[in-house]
Amino acid sequence: MITLYHYYLCSSSRYIRLILEEHKIRYDTQLENYFKPQKDFLQLNPAGHLPVLVNEENFAIVGANACIEYIKDLDLRPKLFVDDYREKAEINRLVHWFDVIFKKEVFDPIIYEKVFSRIVDNITPNSENIRAALNNLDFHIHYFNYLLNSKNYFIKDELTYLDFLAAANFSVLDYLGLLNLNGYENIKEWYFKIKSKPSFKTLLKDQIVGIKPHENYKNIDI
Repeated sequence: MITLYHYYLCSSSRYIRLILEEHKIRYDTQLENYFKPQKDFLQLNPAGHLPVLVNEENFAIVGANACIEYIKDLDLRPKLFVDDYREKAEINRLVHWFDVIFKKEVFDPIIYEKVFSRIVDNITPNSENIRAALNNLDFHIHYFNYLLNSKNYFIKDELTYLDFLAAANFSVLDYLGLLNLNGYENIKEWYFKIKSKPSFKTLLKDQIVGIKPHENYKNIDI
């Protein structure tokens, strides 16, 4: 059986968990605090980032993109990967958006101020940084809502792996009670479609010591 090294509030880890669940791939999990990686984990990935998937051959597949390529090559159902070059290009554009732009403007500052500043550095969160990140989040949600204006999912009317990447990022904000989709009906309907899927149940069970999920986190109804 394969093993996934992950952290609960790592959106990339959540992304791979969702993809594994959607394909019904059996796996074990190994919790790793990416702000203080253990020596054994650093032997797998000296860079210390997550996720890392160790397959049946004990080969370490490092990073979400590499994990996705590995799972894609398994050629399992449901079909979450696209063949059309235009759809591939749009997926790659939005993967970059989440991995770079969204991460820098929204995800990283929120995770640091709401989680790491208190747990790791033992300092008071900076409310101005949180406010700025939430203002940025509103811009991103507005744009994502626009992208979903004429289709059920981000790329087309069928699910692709990009939808799970987006939902994984949103789920962390949801856990922290910072995901406000009021007034954005397209993205709201999309998110709850993903959130109500059986593959999402594993995320809804997460319980982090010292960081309780928001009271609405387990709600799967709009």
